[in-house]
Amino acid sequence: MTLHIYGYAGCTTVKKAVRWAEEHNLGAHYAHFNKVDDLPSQLEQWVKIAGIDAVFNAKAQTFKKLPEDEKLSITKDEPSMIKAMAADPRFIKRPVGTNGKTVLTGFDVSQWENEFA
Repeated sequence: MTLHIYGYAGCTTVKKAVRWAEEHNLGAHYAHFNKVDDLPSQLEQWVKIAGIDAVFNAKAQTFKKLPEDEKLSITKDEPSMIKAMAADPRFIKRPVGTNGKTVLTGFDVSQWENEFA
């Protein structure tokens, strides 16, 4: 199965994940969140596999800076969180790595080696 990595090209953690995949000759495909076809559906799939807490980045500065009522509105339920991530991908933990069966967010070398190498 092909490894797909999603994120922002300027993110150092995404760069580390892409570099790791290249060093392991995994033939990974990288895509910027803004270039993902039907991001809402992808997010639903990632959440179904990994869970909302693994995909939604509540530690993102963009999220932290929001007024409390807006944070509550976004996090009231899973569909609202998915809608918010689709509208502003900065709410997605990055990188997202998936082979179709497994979805990992963030870049923990040991996790990625166990699942993708």
